Amino acid sequence: MKKCLIDIAKIDSGKSFRHRIDGDANGNCMVIQMKDVSHENQTIDGSPQSISLDDVNPEQLLDKGDILFMAKGNNNFAIEYNLDQPAVAVSLFFVIKPNRNIVNPQYLTWYLNSPTAQAYLAENREGATVGNIRIDVLRNIEIEIPNLDRQDQIAKLSQLLIEEKILNKKYIEMKETYLKTTMLKLIV
Repeated sequence: MKKCLIDIAKIDSGKSFRHRIDGDANGNCMVIQMKDVSHENQTIDGSPQSISLDDVNPEQLLDKGDILFMAKGNNNFAIEYNLDQPAVAVSLFFVIKPNRNIVNPQYLTWYLNSPTAQAYLAENREGATVGNIRIDVLRNIEIEIPNLDRQDQIAKLSQLLIEEKILNKKYIEMKETYLKTTMLKLIV
């Protein structure tokens, strides 16, 4: 069965900052920016700056299992927020809070990154130089919703594939280092 995203999740814009974000050494709330996310690994892998939790509306705080959707630029993708510390996303992201009685957040993240969803997003992207996905476009994307057991299976397979890609990349880097060292030793 297919449902529009708006029927299975709450979707809001990230927090708007009126000024440059200067990290607070005593901050207790992370600010997730573009530089902090990895499309390839679908994780937060940067070192997000921190601000005071007092500066954030509690409704804008991320919950574990929320999905950050990169709305700006020509590479629109989703990652699941899976950290235990307080955080807020900047307004370059849409924050998707899935109804977990209907959809597994990991499955929804996978689906939003799937070729089917990406084709829809590419068709509806606006902007000549820098792309932009409007919130109504995201709200109206149709999501295929299998039963929760099937969603769990797909989510687990997706996670295993991501982990395999990470391990393969590390393996190639280690092999390259080893071979370069070996070749240098051969010429002396």
